[in-house]
Amino acid sequence: MPTQHWPQPEVPKPTSDKLYKIDKWKFFDMIGYKPHARQMLFHRSEARFKIPVCGRRFGKTAMGARELEPVLMTPNKRVWIVGPTYDLGEKEFRVVWNDMLIKLGLGKEKGVKKNYSRRQGDLSMEFPWNTKLEVRSAERAENLVGEGLDYVIMSEAAKHQEETWERFIRPALTDRRGKATFSTTPEGQNWIYKLWQYGRNPEEKEYDSWQFPSWDNPFVYPGGKEDPEILTTERTTSREVFLQEYAADFTSFAGKIFSEWDESFHVKKVPFNPNWPNYIAFDWGFAAPMAAIEFQVDPWGRVYVWREHYKTRVRLLDYLDELRKRKQPPGYRLDLTFGDAADPEAVITVSERFHPCYADPRSKSGSNDGTLQSGWREGIELVQGLLKPQETGKTDEFGAPEYEPWLVVDHSCRNIINEFNNYRVVDSVRGKDPREAAQSKDDHALDALRYGLMHIFKLGATQSLSEVIDRASFTEVPLTGYFTSNARFY
Repeated sequence: MPTQHWPQPEVPKPTSDKLYKIDKWKFFDMIGYKPHARQMLFHRSEARFKIPVCGRRFGKTAMGARELEPVLMTPNKRVWIVGPTYDLGEKEFRVVWNDMLIKLGLGKEKGVKKNYSRRQGDLSMEFPWNTKLEVRSAERAENLVGEGLDYVIMSEAAKHQEETWERFIRPALTDRRGKATFSTTPEGQNWIYKLWQYGRNPEEKEYDSWQFPSWDNPFVYPGGKEDPEILTTERTTSREVFLQEYAADFTSFAGKIFSEWDESFHVKKVPFNPNWPNYIAFDWGFAAPMAAIEFQVDPWGRVYVWREHYKTRVRLLDYLDELRKRKQPPGYRLDLTFGDAADPEAVITVSERFHPCYADPRSKSGSNDGTLQSGWREGIELVQGLLKPQETGKTDEFGAPEYEPWLVVDHSCRNIINEFNNYRVVDSVRGKDPREAAQSKDDHALDALRYGLMHIFKLGATQSLSEVIDRASFTEVPLTGYFTSNARFY
């Protein structure tokens, strides 16, 4: 097969303001690159910062390198591939070398300078249109200080130190408004997780991110999630390793309570809907955080967490005052609040000073008649059920069935998202209630949500009640608001 030569672009004169742009899709055709469907999502994105979090063998190295290659065909560009080590940075460089210097034949052009020497620390190529690519190692971060950059690949980004990006690479992209790609397999919730969250937030226009499990690559795993190789790997590999290395899961660990939770699936933009009931659920605190989770329930029973208020060392009255002063969306309404029955005084304070508050002890401890064996366990199972994906009856552009959860959380609710990611049980201890064996911190927002959902879905607290009984004095405290007609605080 004869060697194909890609025509050199016309180089503008130094005084010219002419912009030069290579057609990426025609370039892909020239090198014979045919991205699979999930890689196409990455290539179509126009975001400045792209964070694809991928399982092994998804094809992230080739995808990242080939997104870079059209940049190298344009004049006056400075491009780096930065690896945690020099060897790790070499992977993308090898793809570029094969595509541009061998497939396109540019390696035979006299004006192209090239070096492929790992031992000497020189992996680079420079083109006659004044564009240069270099591989750099982050092992000595001081060597990353230099001129402005147009494009950077942070190779195996999760293995980098956050300082490498924030102190050295990000400032170098400022003058030229350079772009960056962070192709990686996750390694827990480290610094790359924060960048990935930016990409999931529609308010962060310059960021885009994805979570691509290994089986999304049909060339390696034609059977998808049910491919025999994936099934064998899942069966013979520890769950934590499988979830991280193949499912591209940030939060895989033993004892995770809400294993159904998937941030890329359950977190999205959640606007307030004035036509649906709106509730606030509280978890009391002072030294520990006080949490107020605001959520709506649609006519089909789907739950939408759209706002949170999370604060430590504040008096309840001051906290309620902050809630009243928040900017409200058009058509705002509040139908009912819920709280932890363990603090009757807080419940009455909220009812008298803010909005009617319902706190039934059964939401925590179950009931004497056996209908609720354990309020905590019932609440956990209720949330788990809402998190499970349900078929919508529709298909996506690739013909796969679409699913949606019955519980979603807005991007702004960082605390409850963090708790969903990390809530876990420790090894069980004989004679202890499962609740005592659960993680005892960072669960305040989840506790609040659980109280609210238990009251609505298990105890029926959605309509009006004329009174609440104060257990301490056994006197009736008149209230107006939205309670069930047969509910009591006792």
